[in-house]
Order: sequence, then structure tokens, then C-alpha cells
Amino acid sequence: MKRHFGNLLSRMLWGGCSLTSAEHKILVALVAALPPALRANVEAQFSAYNLVQRESDGRVLNFYRKKNGVPNDMIGLPLLTHKSREAPLARLQASTGQGQEPLHAVLTAVDGRAFCVSYSHSLSRDISAEAVQVESTVQAWRSNFEIADQDA
Repeated sequence: MKRHFGNLLSRMLWGGCSLTSAEHKILVALVAALPPALRANVEAQFSAYNLVQRESDGRVLNFYRKKNGVPNDMIGLPLLTHKSREAPLARLQASTGQGQEPLHAVLTAVDGRAFCVSYSHSLSRDISAEAVQVESTVQAWRSNFEIADQDA
């Protein structure tokens, strides 16, 4: 899973950012919590994304594929099939070693694509990946996605 989406110039032009090491570790854990049938599609989408934007409060990361200036160009990528427009894929709880309450994170799909990671509180940019300890993950996809039991 990559940490840098797009190049420096495209991040500057489109208001993008790179993931911190802590954000990257959480994203990897969320995707790893998915069953193989969903994980393959989500990994293909993240591989094609070239823009991630952090909302101003630091609590949400939104991922995009911009192609020829068009945002959300998913042509040629596998989409997820889910019951509602927006559906959680995975949730986790982690400690950050900062004496704060546990961090809760959710990976959410919107319109067939893994779109955002939201946090219960913003992550300080100086939190290292080593300080993040994933305590539990929940397969939140079960109520919105239909996949064969052998894939789960």
C-alpha cells in the first residue's frame, strides 16, 4: 500500500497530501481486515489513486483518482457492489501512545469505491507508526456487501 499519492507537483496543484506513517499503518490494517474478495478490489483502487486530501480538522482522509483533470475517474477499475450509496468496510481501534482515549478509524466505500478513512480524533503528525498499536478490527462490510462465505 503506497503512502504517497501523485507527485509533489500534483499534490500542490490539487491540494493533496502524503500519509503520515501512523495514517499509513492504520490504512494498511483496515485493508488487511477485509476478506480476499473485497480486499483485491480495494487494493486495486488504492493502487490507482493519485490524490489524497486531508480535511482541515485532520479527522478524515479522502482518496481520489484524477485522470485528465477529471476527479473520480474509475474507468477500468473494479468497483465494489454494496446495498447503499455509502457503506463501512472495516473499523478499528488503536492506541497512539499519547495518553489519549483510543483512536477509532473507519474505512468507508462510497458509490462502489473505497473513498475515505475517518478518525474519532485527529492524529498528531508527530505520532510514529511504532506508537500506533491496533487493538481490534471489525469487519463492518458484512451488513452491506454480499460475498460468498468461502471468501469471508
